[in-house]
Amino acid sequence: MKEIKLVLDNDVLERYNEYYFKNHPRARKKPIEKPRHPSINVWCILPRIQMNDLKQKWKDFGVWWIKDLGLDGMMLDNFEVIQTVYFDSKRRSDIDNFTGKFIHDSWSEARFIVDDDYRHFKSLTMKCDYDKEYPRTEFIVRILD
Repeated sequence: MKEIKLVLDNDVLERYNEYYFKNHPRARKKPIEKPRHPSINVWCILPRIQMNDLKQKWKDFGVWWIKDLGLDGMMLDNFEVIQTVYFDSKRRSDIDNFTGKFIHDSWSEARFIVDDDYRHFKSLTMKCDYDKEYPRTEFIVRILD
């Protein structure tokens, strides 16, 4: 079974922020703050305009990331994902609040995957752990036969 491992860490965010500020010279705030998907608890209480803005920022980031990795256009159509979020603190977090929805949507946009519907995206396994020195999110995409 073939696997593709994607690691979203602070180095990736630094490269993206360089790209972002070069293309948005008037911007002052980093579009993506942490190497993990925003919690659904944060997203769902935002006013509608801010919800859409946050989703768009992650979509733009995800498309850039897939292109940066040279994975755009792969059009994976039968796969599963194992996603592990490594937090930088031991603060209690519910695993199901960090689904990666915006990232998965961006993969479709970048044509890394055909779509994130059930016909193509067969399963999602979510895990969490702690790594103060190296917070990150790891995605293992398993291509199924």
